[in-house]
Amino acid sequence: MTKVKLSEVIRRCQTRADRYDTNLLYYVAGEHFESGEIDLAGRGEIAGSTIGPMFYYAFKPGDFLLVSRNPHLRKASRVDFAGVCSEKTFVLETADESVLSNEYLPWVLQNDRFWNYAQENRHGSTNFFINWSTLADYVFELPSIEDQKQIATILWAAQSVRRNYRKLLKACDDVVKSQFVEIFSEKEFPLIPLSQACTKITDGTHKTPQYQEAGIAFISAKNVTSDGKLDFSDIKHISTDEYESIQKRCETQIGDVLLTKSGSLGMPAIVDVDFPIGLFESLAVLKYRRDILDGVFLREQLKSARVQDQFTGGVKGIAVKHLHLNVIGRTSIIVPPLELQEEFTDFVLQVDKSKFKLGTCGGML
Repeated sequence: MTKVKLSEVIRRCQTRADRYDTNLLYYVAGEHFESGEIDLAGRGEIAGSTIGPMFYYAFKPGDFLLVSRNPHLRKASRVDFAGVCSEKTFVLETADESVLSNEYLPWVLQNDRFWNYAQENRHGSTNFFINWSTLADYVFELPSIEDQKQIATILWAAQSVRRNYRKLLKACDDVVKSQFVEIFSEKEFPLIPLSQACTKITDGTHKTPQYQEAGIAFISAKNVTSDGKLDFSDIKHISTDEYESIQKRCETQIGDVLLTKSGSLGMPAIVDVDFPIGLFESLAVLKYRRDILDGVFLREQLKSARVQDQFTGGVKGIAVKHLHLNVIGRTSIIVPPLELQEEFTDFVLQVDKSKFKLGTCGGML
């Protein structure tokens, strides 16, 4: 093993491209990354897009993209196509293939040790960021080129298996969606706005609390996963007094449905923990009428294209998109007989068990 600085083996590329006069077809923005994942979650097409003037850095297949904003999100992925990204994204490549294998490069950067360094050396008070000059000084141990290639082969093989597990998990979600459509699209059911289907719709505190090392769990939109679960692996803590103050505005109970108002808009999750939690303003709580609605059914309906289209049509803002409470309240939902909802919930819970088993296997990789 040899200790090296990042700048000694990795080069930052700053080739500019005019997106209005280029043969490049795609762009990559923050929403196309998935936290902690080597593979990109998506990409956008330049033609017809509304990307801003700051998207001018070109990248090529094999480059590694690292988002400099909010390093706690760990957004960095390898690309296998050419395109453009914003000036807030670092385009990185191997400086010398005889020293650092391009196949090994992603594993140098997408790991806990690197991101801990980035977190410890971040700048800013509210909008955190990392400078390239700071990252350039990151020191790590580099194996021989032969060992790098062997290690990379093993890691990419494991990544391929993880990728297949993720496809299976997505297939489970697709089955739930198709079942929802099959059961509830064939008949006409009462249609009412969420404001009538809920006894209360409100959001979390609009004031940033005084955080503590320990105390009451405090969550925001970032703690809602894409499959409608609450993730408590990265949370903040608040005092009992702050929690009680927040509860006066948005009391939460087991079974309530939470809905993201910013970030990934309109993502629902069910409160399924019996310990107290405080909410930030990026989360709305839907106190739905349990005499006419089942929580799991409501969660899955909120994910449906018909409801999501209503949410998207009500989004305001340019720099930061935000889902307002009045938009949520006037969003219409169907209300089938409760017995039919519960039958659908039984099916969803069976699928969730399968997902849990798959997730357990995938988590071992």
